[in-house]
Amino acid sequence: MKRVILTIIVLSALALLSFTYNLLPEKMPFPELSHTKKIQYKATWKITAYCPGRCCNTRITNTGVDDYTNCAAVGGLTLTGLLDRDIHVVAVDPSVIPLGSIIKYNNTYYVALDTGSAIKGFTLDILLPEHTQALDFGVKYSDDVEIYIPQNPKKVIETLKSIAGVRKPLSLRYFQLH
Repeated sequence: MKRVILTIIVLSALALLSFTYNLLPEKMPFPELSHTKKIQYKATWKITAYCPGRCCNTRITNTGVDDYTNCAAVGGLTLTGLLDRDIHVVAVDPSVIPLGSIIKYNNTYYVALDTGSAIKGFTLDILLPEHTQALDFGVKYSDDVEIYIPQNPKKVIETLKSIAGVRKPLSLRYFQLH
């Protein structure tokens, strides 16, 4: 009798864990949402799109050109590497949404891994593979954006780095090639 009761308890626990961990698609290496803090802003979000190329990641300054082509703001990740692993990336204003947070927009979950000089306040910039897709996306506005801040956003970033692979600094690649 004890064995039957123990089996029922174990199966119930496994069913509960299975339900908890299946709240997000399997591909997405996020913590389950029960371990996050949901933030609901009473705001209309401006939503734009960008690509990993130079056209969307270069800024002219007084001292020259800042080129962030194919680089995520969290460092160590390439935008194309994240896209190749079906990780949806969004650029945010880190004073509004901490990097490493999870954003749900249009029934898709994104990870806040990037920033941009034009991303201020309640603006999201969604990473798309091609520049033409970013142009076709245009500018949208939505009141239906959910933000989930993990207990440890840095852990989410580190997990993604282990999945997507950390890119080597330019100086090391340069010396390995020459």
